[in-house]
Amino acid sequence: MNKNEFDKRIEKFVTALRDLYLDVDEREGTEMPKIELKEENLTDDFTAMIIAVHLLYTFITGDDDMDLIGFTHMVNRLAFQWLLKNGNED
Repeated sequence: MNKNEFDKRIEKFVTALRDLYLDVDEREGTEMPKIELKEENLTDDFTAMIIAVHLLYTFITGDDDMDLIGFTHMVNRLAFQWLLKNGNED
């Protein structure tokens, strides 16, 4: 996947996530086309999803100082705390 396609995936994922917090009439992605699921792109898709969640975090909190690596550390801590509280249930 080239950089332009990858950036478009990130944009689609972050728009879809951000829209979940908006009223229906305020949403941007109402006409967003389906993303084709291709096994050869799964790593890129999951990476784009992680970056999209980081961008959503930055958008919501205004914390521009946390880079992607710091964000993944924070998410790992949250997952660990959740597992401690809830056991190893999925």
